[in-house]
Amino acid sequence: MKSSDIFMITASAEDIEINKNELAQRLNVERGYTNEIIEACKKSLMKIINYKCAYIRTHVDMREENICEFGFMKTESKNLYRNMSGCDEAFVMALTAGIAVDRELARLKIISQAEHFITDAIASAAIDSFCDYASGLMKNGLDCAVRFSPGYGDLSLTYQKPLLERLNAQSLLGISLSPSYLMTPMKSITAIMGIKNEKHT
Repeated sequence: MKSSDIFMITASAEDIEINKNELAQRLNVERGYTNEIIEACKKSLMKIINYKCAYIRTHVDMREENICEFGFMKTESKNLYRNMSGCDEAFVMALTAGIAVDRELARLKIISQAEHFITDAIASAAIDSFCDYASGLMKNGLDCAVRFSPGYGDLSLTYQKPLLERLNAQSLLGISLSPSYLMTPMKSITAIMGIKNEKHT
């Protein structure tokens, strides 16, 4: 397994500004709305959240229709192939908010359904915002396609396995995979972000 070409991004809670519009949508409240319970849940979550990202930059071969060959895995997906149009490289990434978030959600599920719902929504918005933050650092001015994750469209969740293995995600990020290809910690994301070649910039 290669490890020398795996790059890491970490961030503190203060580094990541949670998208307020996304959070409002997840909480099913009006944009800009807040209350004491939401703020208390957010404050508690920010004390334990642990943002980490591992990623590689790799060549992608798309000469065969609907096939993307990344070297360590070959995907068969019309949706991903269309998304990667004009790309000859890609960033492949895995990100997590950390296992302490899972433990806090498990605790709240027992003692307060309301706080569990709110904290779950905040944690989901937080990992998405960290993904935006990390993707921005990767791009660094590059023209990139929209991120695409296993489980979207016709890209099977089974691709989680080779992707996480290539990124050494269990060791570097503490991410493990269930037999049904779901990740632990729950607030984790895997994604592929195509890099446009010069002819398409």
